[in-house]
Amino acid sequence: AQRRLRAGQAVDMRAREQFPDGRPVPYRPQPKEMAPLTARMIADGAETLFQATFVVDDLLVKADILTRASDGWHLIEVKSSTGYKEKEHLPDVAFQLHVLQKAGLNVTQASLMRLNNDCRAPDLSNLFALNDVTADARAFLPQVAADIADMRQIAAADAPPDVSIGRHCARPYTCLFYDHCWQGVNGLTIYDIPRLSAKKERPLQEANTLYLADIPDDAPLTAAQRKFVDFHAQQQVNIDRESIRRELAGLEYPLYFFDFETIDYAIPHFDGCKPYQQVPFQYSCHILHADGTLIHREYLHTDDDDPRRPLAETLLTHIGETGHLIAYNIPFERSVLHKLADHLPEYAVHLRDMADRLWDQLPIFRKYYRDYRFGKSNSLKSVLPVIAPELSYKTLEVQNGTQAQVVWEEMIGEGDTAVKQQMIEQLLAYCHLDTLAMVEIHHTLKSI
Repeated sequence: AQRRLRAGQAVDMRAREQFPDGRPVPYRPQPKEMAPLTARMIADGAETLFQATFVVDDLLVKADILTRASDGWHLIEVKSSTGYKEKEHLPDVAFQLHVLQKAGLNVTQASLMRLNNDCRAPDLSNLFALNDVTADARAFLPQVAADIADMRQIAAADAPPDVSIGRHCARPYTCLFYDHCWQGVNGLTIYDIPRLSAKKERPLQEANTLYLADIPDDAPLTAAQRKFVDFHAQQQVNIDRESIRRELAGLEYPLYFFDFETIDYAIPHFDGCKPYQQVPFQYSCHILHADGTLIHREYLHTDDDDPRRPLAETLLTHIGETGHLIAYNIPFERSVLHKLADHLPEYAVHLRDMADRLWDQLPIFRKYYRDYRFGKSNSLKSVLPVIAPELSYKTLEVQNGTQAQVVWEEMIGEGDTAVKQQMIEQLLAYCHLDTLAMVEIHHTLKSI
């Protein structure tokens, strides 16, 4: 969350550079105190304001960018996404438009400024794209007024609203009260059933049915949904040993159990990159030979320059010309390898050959090895505790890819050598476990 917040702040500051004559409204700890400062700056003839603040009754907004137009004012909301997401972005812009109009401002245009997916570093002149949402925002104003009335009613109530838990708790983002509302819920629920429509959910909710085991036999589920419910409610384990053996028989040794860690800057840092392009800064590779010999190779970039060339050149010394590269959910690794090939044409043949030799462990657990203990996910971190419980991410300082990104960004900027080395060791331990986990899964599958 902190990394996303920092990215949003960086995008906001870069957006301000599009308006060199713009002036920020002086910050005040109490936001409402910025409203009279905004009014004074407008009266003094300011052309463009950043964080222009308006208060109407109990409503307050801060506009990212407010700039004068020939016939009024242009309201610009800055987002760090690469696309216009109407369901998420439109209510935000429309609420601001509502308050600014109530404050007496003549807003003639409302726009969304977002990152441009066609931008390529180092040329950031087209970093932003602008979507004119004026008509949509005006059409949404009646809904804004209705929502404000509802929120005022909720705020004035003596007790919190009686709202049932459901899929809405995590859409489009996880609610801040999620842990509070879901406390005591232990196990898969009706909200975990794949593609269960609201129409089919409603009678289950009205009957106070929450857990899969409590769903009646005559519930109107599809065959696939009923299979999902019965599988978990009856705690089934289904292993198609013959199919697993057939899949493993096609592997060519040596086997390279392989995993990348990547960084995705909102504002691209490295040549040829677009916003949020995945740039690898680390990999781990366990190499298993046919005689059972296992060796480990790894790379971690520890400076703030472009990691792609040194990483790729080291990778080419670790991966031989024959043998499958095993990953968990290979589209990610394949995409990274192809992007490396695009960036380093002198190594493209070898890198694309690696991509062609990728073999995915994930389909085994989607099709041939199903265990209710995996829960609703077949991810590596769901499968590993069942297949190899002796291995655990919980003992590590870095426990997932998002944390790895945060620690890597901190590490490359760390000036204290001892602290930096500690972060390096944390990153190496995490990536090492990712590939060791795949090795242990492979051994388990071979023994079936």
